[in-house]
Amino acid sequence: MLINAQVAFISGNDTICENANPAVVKIDFLSTNPPYTFEYVINGISQNSITTQNTPYLIKTKQEGVYTLKSFNDAFSVGQTNGSALVTVRQPPIAIIHLLTDTLSVFFPKTKFVSKSIGDIVQQVWNFGDNTGNFTINNPEHIFPTDANGMGIVAQYQAVLIVEDENSCFDTTVHQIWVQEEYCLFIPTSFTPDNDKINDKFCVEYHAIRENTFLFKVYNVQGDLMFQSTNPQELKCSMHGGWDGIHYKTQKELPSDTYVYELYFQDFEGWKHKEYGTIVLVR
Repeated sequence: MLINAQVAFISGNDTICENANPAVVKIDFLSTNPPYTFEYVINGISQNSITTQNTPYLIKTKQEGVYTLKSFNDAFSVGQTNGSALVTVRQPPIAIIHLLTDTLSVFFPKTKFVSKSIGDIVQQVWNFGDNTGNFTINNPEHIFPTDANGMGIVAQYQAVLIVEDENSCFDTTVHQIWVQEEYCLFIPTSFTPDNDKINDKFCVEYHAIRENTFLFKVYNVQGDLMFQSTNPQELKCSMHGGWDGIHYKTQKELPSDTYVYELYFQDFEGWKHKEYGTIVLVR
C-alpha cells in the first residue's frame, strides 16, 4: 500500500543529430518532499538510480530509444510513475573537401573546391579564410587575394566547408591552403634598337630572385664582352629598363648580329641558376 502516494511523470519527443546538442528528457515530480529517487529504462534496459532535489529533472542524452520510469520515491513514500519519452538520433553527413592541390603559386592563386561529402547533401556553405565571407554554392572556384600587380600574396588560408543534409543535420571540415612564392625569369630572344619605340631595348622580367646575386653578360661571337650588369632593375621591363645595344665601354652602337648571353642568379630560396642563350640584335 502506498503512503501519501506521489507521481513522477517522464516526457519528451526529441529528434537530434548525433554530432549536435543532446536530446532532453524531462521528469516532473508531483511531490513537495525531496529528495526524489528514481530509476528509468531505455528500451527496457534499466539505468542507474538517480537522486535529486530538482524538479523537473532533465536527462540530456544522445542515446536513441523509448524512455520510461521504472520506480520513484520521495523522502517519505514510494510513488507512482507515468508517461514516456522518445529520442530519435539521426546520423549526420560527413563533410569532405577535395582539391587537386593545396599549394598554389603566387602566379595563379586560383583553385576549384569540390565537396565529396557523404550523405544526402542539400546545401554547401564555404568560407575560404581570406575575409571574403560565406558563400552558399556548390563546388566553387576561388581566387585568393592578389596585390596591385595581380600577384598572389604569400599566405596560409583555412578553407571551411559546412554541409547540411535532408534531415537538417550539419557537419564541418577545414582544409589548409598555401599560396607560395615562386620565381620566374623571362628573357627575350631579340630586340630592335632603332628608336621606333617598339622593342627598342633588350629587357628582362623577373620575380622572386635575389637581386644582389644577379650577373648578366653579353658577348659577340668572338667571345668579346659587349655588355654586363649586376643590377637587374636597370634591365627590368616593368621598370622601363633595358639594354639599348650600346657597347659598355666604347658607347658605340653594336651592329646587327647574334650575340651570346650568360646569366647567373639565385632564386628567393637560394638555389643557384645559370642561363645561357642568344640575342638577335636587329637595326
